Amino acid sequence: MHVSVRVRVFLAHHRWIYWLVVFALAGAVGLMVHAELRKVDTARATWGETTSVFVAIDDRAAGDLPRVERRDLPDALVPRAALRSLPAGATLRQRVTAGEVLTSTDITAVAGPAAGAATESVVVGIIDPLARGAGVGSRVRISSEGIVLADLGEVVSLADEVVFVAVSPADAPIVAAAAQAGLASILFVP
Repeated sequence: MHVSVRVRVFLAHHRWIYWLVVFALAGAVGLMVHAELRKVDTARATWGETTSVFVAIDDRAAGDLPRVERRDLPDALVPRAALRSLPAGATLRQRVTAGEVLTSTDITAVAGPAAGAATESVVVGIIDPLARGAGVGSRVRISSEGIVLADLGEVVSLADEVVFVAVSPADAPIVAAAAQAGLASILFVP
């Protein structure tokens, strides 16, 4: 008789041995899971101090109201600019994804087109009929009659036919003058 047949016949006559093996295997698996959970707790304890910060609940676009929750995260994982409180009237300056820690660069309390701009920039409205494909966040240059007025800009808002572009404070006056005269053109930068 084959060995496997003998083992099956033996276990059929002695069911308690079969169940003893089943319980022993289940206990071994339980002990291994418990050991792994203890390792996770030990690693978490080595993270050190935690800080309560705001984390995005879902994906949101620039200009949306933030939906956040407070979470305690290890200091080693928290960015320096992480928000610990939200300003009144806060909106998103840029796109955020679910689970992302919100920082001061993600949130603005400024209203209007300037809400999407960096704090050190100036926003100028430009009407350029050829810039219909512009999207918020697009990198652009501003030119007028073949001369580059602003080497670096970013589209921060769109309203009807007006494209609001954030440029450096030094470039803003000349860009605004060209936009007022209808001579400003938006050049898209890859």
